[in-house]
Amino acid sequence: MTLPAKKFNGSDLVRSTLKGPAYAQLAQSIKSKIASGEYPAGARIPAETVIGRSYGVALMTVRQAVKVLVEQGLLRRLHGVGTFVCGPDWTKASFEMTGLLEFLRDRDNLDIRILSAGVEEAGEAGAAALGVAPEDLIVVLLRLVSRRGRPFLLNRARLIFDPKSPIVESELEVSSLYGLFSGQGNSYIKKASLGLDPAVPSPSEAERLGASASAPAFRISYTFFGYDDEPVGSGWFLIPSEVMSFSAKIGVWGDEE
Repeated sequence: MTLPAKKFNGSDLVRSTLKGPAYAQLAQSIKSKIASGEYPAGARIPAETVIGRSYGVALMTVRQAVKVLVEQGLLRRLHGVGTFVCGPDWTKASFEMTGLLEFLRDRDNLDIRILSAGVEEAGEAGAAALGVAPEDLIVVLLRLVSRRGRPFLLNRARLIFDPKSPIVESELEVSSLYGLFSGQGNSYIKKASLGLDPAVPSPSEAERLGASASAPAFRISYTFFGYDDEPVGSGWFLIPSEVMSFSAKIGVWGDEE
């Protein structure tokens, strides 16, 4: 059932204390009404002409403001019916790996130690991950990352073997790890898929990480793709749970919340 729309009044005029162009101010004002519950999920907001008169702005300004909120997923337009407030989709969330990024950002205190490196046949697992034949050669790396002398990340990487590609050299740098998780600094990666699973380190993995063999950890599996949309690398990161934390915001939040 569609809830009745609230009406604007003269006190709803765009205030000069808000920053930005008029359409951005108007979008923020409507967004605030959604966040406060004055416009609940499912409610139809007033017609664009009504909003324009209430705020004293041009119809084009209203349309721009509504367009912004539609793109943000806060409003939806139904042709011939009106514009409605969207309810938050609780099934979707963007998690921030804040603990891990904080460590990787501290580059002056990070150290990468290559535990093993070599070229070998891909085998069935490597072939499936990288889209190559099992007999094709790939680069396999095992490395340990420490911060201020304390190990916190174990990484096994499989890379396409290409002597002309800078990917292997890049993968030996801390910046490639930070770039993978932050989306910055990896010029050869177009996109990546990540999977997250709870894990219990093997005795050798726990020893390398300086952790108890029974201590919980996260295993992040990944595949990243070049600009030809073909896989260029895959592998996993093993991280003690005390290093990584997750946070997420779901629903409608104000810009400063």
